[in-house]
Amino acid sequence: MWVRTTEHVPVLGGVAPRDGERGFEVRRVSRDRHLLTLWGGLGGRWADPLCRGLARAGLSIRSGYAVRHGSGESWNPWHARLEIVREHPSTDPVLLDYLELLARGRAPSDTPIELTDYSLSESNVHGGSLFLEIRGPDRTGFLGGMLERLSFLSLTPVEMRIETRPDGVHDQLWLRTQDGELPKPRARKLLAEVLDGRLLR
Repeated sequence: MWVRTTEHVPVLGGVAPRDGERGFEVRRVSRDRHLLTLWGGLGGRWADPLCRGLARAGLSIRSGYAVRHGSGESWNPWHARLEIVREHPSTDPVLLDYLELLARGRAPSDTPIELTDYSLSESNVHGGSLFLEIRGPDRTGFLGGMLERLSFLSLTPVEMRIETRPDGVHDQLWLRTQDGELPKPRARKLLAEVLDGRLLR
């Protein structure tokens, strides 16, 4: 199921998905600003191909959130609400099929991801998770590249909070394994070692 609407709306209304349904809604708020809602069984690694597809279209996520309902297994439904901004030149966000972007899978990235700061700690959220807070320069593909690096360690977010500030990107991610399990201490150690490199390649 999908809905495309183009009227000016300052606040995006809620979408009530039915069981087993997945879909999206995109609304134009201004010429360069759109609000995208995704819901349903998107799988455990949907955010990476979405971010990469948006980057190829000249679009980026300015802010928003995504959360997986249930105990964390990949088949549990997601709900995401994202503010998308247009770069120039870019594809009109209203014309994109966002579920098709998810179906295309991941494309390898050769873009380095530069971090200016990060914090990593254990959290009780989602039945136990790793809480990762990252900051870095604002550039197209930042989040997608970060998610790709996490997938190399078999980690995937079960909740994300995304924000772009005047001084750069500020993202918060709650991580579990791709199988929906609590990450083991070794996974946290390896992630910290990768992040300490500051420039991820």
